Amino acid sequence: AQHVAALLLAPCDSSAVGQNLQSAERANIPVFTADIAARSGKIVSHVASDNVLGGRLAAKTLAGFLGDKGHVVIIDHPTVASVQDRVRGFEEELKNHPGITIVARPSADGQRAKAMSAMEDMLQAHRDVNGVFGINDDSALGALSVVEAAGRKDVAIVGYDATAEAQAAI
Repeated sequence: AQHVAALLLAPCDSSAVGQNLQSAERANIPVFTADIAARSGKIVSHVASDNVLGGRLAAKTLAGFLGDKGHVVIIDHPTVASVQDRVRGFEEELKNHPGITIVARPSADGQRAKAMSAMEDMLQAHRDVNGVFGINDDSALGALSVVEAAGRKDVAIVGYDATAEAQAAI
């Protein structure tokens, strides 16, 4: 109705967005995705980082901090394709570090407040947690605030995105 020339999307749900793209396709409006892929619908082009490689690098970094042994939590967002790729790369790399076990993968939907709640639960349920992979910086920063509030200095946290706030926290 607004006669747009194109759509640029970063969908919050990679599967659910496909149904919403049908009207754009019928109107011959080209659709581009950035960072987060759509699992269906006609997409002209997708621009993103290599999230599988990023997940592998996150795992390798966390393994280094942990001395190749420990219990790790992944603060997840399983409905997003880029996050699925990050977690896949993370898990693939951890196979090279058999002394590290993933003990839980709570979803926080990429939101800091939900990550804080998830991390509070994880510290109660898994007192031996010493590593966290936050699938984005808000997840990592949420986990960090809980770990700091608990006085835990033995938990390494790796995030993904390199926002200014996360870089300052590092």
